[in-house]
Amino acid sequence: MKKVLIIGGTGTISSPITNALANDASIELYVLNRGKRKDTLPESVHRLIGDMRNDLDGVKETLKDLEFDSVINFIIMKRDEARASIELFRGKTKQFIFISTVCVLDHSISCNVDETMAYGNRYYRYGRDKEECEKIFLEAADKEGFPVTIVRPTQTYSDSRYPLSVKGKTYWSVASRILRGKKVIIHGDGQGVWACSHASDFAKLFLPLVANEKTIREIYQIMDPRTYTWDMIYQALAKALGKEYKPCYISQYLLDHSKKYDLYSTLHGDKHFSCIFDISKVKQIAGDITLDVDIETGARMYVEYMNEHPEEKIEDPDFDAWCDETIKAYEELSKTFCEKI
Repeated sequence: MKKVLIIGGTGTISSPITNALANDASIELYVLNRGKRKDTLPESVHRLIGDMRNDLDGVKETLKDLEFDSVINFIIMKRDEARASIELFRGKTKQFIFISTVCVLDHSISCNVDETMAYGNRYYRYGRDKEECEKIFLEAADKEGFPVTIVRPTQTYSDSRYPLSVKGKTYWSVASRILRGKKVIIHGDGQGVWACSHASDFAKLFLPLVANEKTIREIYQIMDPRTYTWDMIYQALAKALGKEYKPCYISQYLLDHSKKYDLYSTLHGDKHFSCIFDISKVKQIAGDITLDVDIETGARMYVEYMNEHPEEKIEDPDFDAWCDETIKAYEELSKTFCEKI
């Protein structure tokens, strides 16, 4: 039986993985987090309470007598957290899986993305932070044989989340506008190409990496390789809601100047450039797995979940007002521009 430790385990990406491992008879699962969220995991799962960011000494004490075949950390964001994880798990695990992101890459150089693309996200601090973490782990692998496996997801969604480009504090804020017949802001002309993954499909490709010695010192990008334009993503949501899709296309270079939302980072640094992702490397490990949730299915699942959980339909009046004001200003400027050409 393999002993696996998950750090985090209750988020969008991690929940299906945690549930799958919890119900795998060949896995003895430990889950370490702050214990703030309820779970429905089997009683056989070892629940450990600890805060990796604020009480590292306490976590060390909790784990002092334990060793693992695989440790999966979903919550590392900064270089100090990467270094702390190396110190904590040196000699205590046969594999350490670091969840990184495709945002570490310079998507401006090519729309064809694989694991060999160069680092360098000059727009997004989050991507540069994750890049620093990757380099720290890879250096530890080279210098001391630290058994790291690096995983790079793209935008992953599930339940109360849906892949969007311009949103407020909640995902429902955009769905609400569509339901009320309002226009929604789309960056660019809606024809940028993107790939988004349902968490259940991400888990299918991810799980074969766990406690797999062939993956040590390797980097894998994991996502649904099906590509969609942003129009297609929003059209699927409107269709699932039974409403008309009313886009307002605004140049990325204008949205960069938003004083209310950091669209320069979240769009220019992530979703502005068209991306076609190659997952042939992870398929060498996972095999030819069938992914079930295309964007229309995912949109229906999102709407069904939200209708079953109306308490999660949280409105965002500030975002709604900002959209109205931004669309009005843009359309007035567009009218003036068109009259002059």
